Formats: sequence, structure tokens, C-alpha cells
Amino acid sequence: MWQRVVSNWNLMRIIRLGLGIMVIVQSIQFKEYWFVLIGFLLAGLALFDMGCASGACGVPPVQHRTATKSMEEIEYEEVGK
Repeated sequence: MWQRVVSNWNLMRIIRLGLGIMVIVQSIQFKEYWFVLIGFLLAGLALFDMGCASGACGVPPVQHRTATKSMEEIEYEEVGK
């Protein structure tokens, strides 16, 4: 767990952590304590490198199929009028 916290820091992760801390500080200043929970959530996700921003929500690329021989052998016939 500690290895996850101290490794793979990049600019986006630092920005997310900063925004989470900023939400915590602002919510305490304005006495909106429900937002402290949101700030802890944002900061925690950045601190532990979790959520979609860490690449966990990525969709694998589509692999296009090439035409096979069986597709070339398909025959069509016209429907009568």
C-alpha cells in the first residue's frame, strides 16, 4: 500500500491532490462541512492513485478483423419482383 502512495506521481495526480486539499480548506473556512467529505474523497483518490484518472476505466482498443476467405465465398441471389 505504501508503494502505491509513493510511486507513479505525475502532474495530473499532483493537481488532483491539490484540488482535494483546496476543497477541504475552503469548506472549513465557509463552514460547509459536507464538502469536507468530498475533499477527503478527492484527495484520497489522488493520494492512493485510484479512480478513472489512474487508467483503471480505460477501454481496450478495438481490433479490426480482416476479411477472411469464408467472407469472400458468400453468394447473394436477387429476390423476385
